[in-house]
This record gives sequence, C-alpha cells and structure tokens, in this order.
Amino acid sequence: MVLKSCASATGYLTALSAPVLLAVGAWLDKPALAGGTVLLLFPLARLAFGAFHGSADREWHPRVGRLLDHLPHIYVVVLAAALATVLWNLHTHSLTTATGLQWILSLWVVLMLATCVAHELLHRKNRTERFLGHALTGVAGYPVLGYEHVRHHHLRGNTSAAEWPKLSDSVWAFGGRRLRRIASETVGPKGMAWLGNSSSPTVRGLRNGLTASLLTWAAFGVAGGWTGAAVYALTALIVACGVQLVTYMQHWGLGDDHLPDAKSRELAWEDDCRFEAWLTMSMSVHQTHHVDAGRPYYCLEPTPGSPRMPAGYVLLMVAALIPPVWRRTMTPALEYWLAHPELSPSAGRRVLCVAAYRR
Repeated sequence: MVLKSCASATGYLTALSAPVLLAVGAWLDKPALAGGTVLLLFPLARLAFGAFHGSADREWHPRVGRLLDHLPHIYVVVLAAALATVLWNLHTHSLTTATGLQWILSLWVVLMLATCVAHELLHRKNRTERFLGHALTGVAGYPVLGYEHVRHHHLRGNTSAAEWPKLSDSVWAFGGRRLRRIASETVGPKGMAWLGNSSSPTVRGLRNGLTASLLTWAAFGVAGGWTGAAVYALTALIVACGVQLVTYMQHWGLGDDHLPDAKSRELAWEDDCRFEAWLTMSMSVHQTHHVDAGRPYYCLEPTPGSPRMPAGYVLLMVAALIPPVWRRTMTPALEYWLAHPELSPSAGRRVLCVAAYRR
C-alpha cells in the first residue's frame, strides 16, 4: 500500500518542475527555458498521462499523505533558490531588451504556477501556513490573492461583483472590471485606510503579501538595477492579468446572469487531465475545490457531471485572448453541459476534445 501510494504521489513532484527549469535556465543563461517548456511541451503531457481514473487515484497511505502535505513547503524553498539564481544571473549578465522579455515570459509562467501553491496554503488551517501562503502571493507579484479569494468563495455565481464573468463578457472586459474593483478595495484610497487601521486576519495577510512583493521588487532592483526592477514590475502586472484570465476560464457562462440558481451552486469548469492536476496542485479540478475548499489538493478529483473544458489551460488561455475563438470553442461545450448535465466528456489522452461537444 505504501509503495503504491508513493508511486502515485510522485506525479505531484511535477509542481516543482517550473522553478527547477527557471533555475536551470538562469544557470545556463537560457532565460526562455522555463516559459518555453511549460507553454509548448507541457500541454502535450496529456498524451502520456491521460485523465483521472476514479477514486482509487485518491486513496493515500497516511505517511504519503503527510509527505504530500509538506510538498508546498518544499516548493517554497525550491522557488526561493530558483529566484536567487535568477537574481545572480541578472547581477552578472547585462540585460538586453530581448533577454528581459525572455525573463518576463519565464517568470510569468513560474509565478502564475506559484499562485496555485499559494492558493493551497491559503486554505490551510494552520496560521503559519496561511502566512506562508500570503508571502508566496507577494513574491509571485499578486499580493491581493488572499483577499480576493476569500471574497470569491463567499460570492459564488455573482456576476455583478465581477466574481463570475457574464456570458457576454470577453476576458478583457471581465479582467478590467475585476482588477479595478480589487485595486479600489485594497490599494485605492479607501482600501489603504482600511489596510492601515484594521487588524483582521485578511488585512494582516494582505500586509504580508504587499511586504513580500516590495522586498522581491527591491531584490530585483539591487540585482539588476532599474532594468531588473522593471522586469519584476512588468511580470507582476502580467501575473495580475493572468489570474483574472484563469478566473474567467474557470467560471465563464456559469454565473447568475445566465443560470438562475448559480448563487446556490458551486459551478466551475474542470479539466480531468492528470498531469495538469499534478502541475497546479489540483487547481484544474476547480468545481470540486469550490464544493470542499478545505480538502487537500491531493484528495481532489473532478466532480461527476461538472462542466468540462474542451482543452487544457494553455490552449484555452490563448483562445480566451481572442473572443471569437473563445466563443466558437466554449459555446458548444456550455450548451452540451446544459443539455446533458449528467455527462462529462473526456479527452482521454487527446489534447483536444472539442469534437465531443459538436455531436
């Protein structure tokens, strides 16, 4: 039983791959290595690892479960070492426009995935782990994640508050509306007054995240000068946009503007790709997470009958940026789920399953 659980659990070590690739890229002076590998090669991993195969995948030996509980802590150490390697590279190499853009690409990919680990820590009951989660959101360049995510769970299905996108929304409209609201509530004039006077756990977490962001920004500035600081600032801006992009993908068409009972349900698009769940600490199994937010990442699997994405996150991120392509891809999937809510088509080992929704 222990050996079987260990063999299954090794897949979650995939979560460490992005920061390791970032460190290797810094060591070899190949700044695009991490970003290029994750965006171009990782989507093909479904061909090898396929989809979930039932609850047996989630039966863990207690010792293995405890080790998986510590994986986010190991991740934080690995990411810190990787960022230190990047800072050393920036300090010892001249930063051109081309290399700067490559670093932004790789840092964006790695720090977007870091928000998945931070998300897991933010849902832990242990105060120290939640503190670590807030700090990690700051290092990732999105220190408001903890504040935003609490609100997101409390206002499920709510499109007027920009927690769920409207059916008519493009990602650009939804992301802009949501970012403006979050900025106003956290770092705007009213938000800053609230931030300075309140001692609630949410505010303490936000302060911790903001402090971590400023310290990381300063570290990039010391290592790479103004250009190094600009690399981190631009990366943080794109991470903020990327978080809204992922929220859009996970909840489009499932809000109260389109489904009358959306506020009483925990609806989200899910992807049953095994590799993607490993890589994101099960963020891709999103409806299951909403149903039981405190359940450990390694105990999650897709909810039977949940709406299923017709492709993985990377391909759908590209589609979402082009609204006509997004609607052509996702509208049949939404209509299929509404007509057959008990069915959950799977791509199996295929990269796409768009055809399944056009029958």
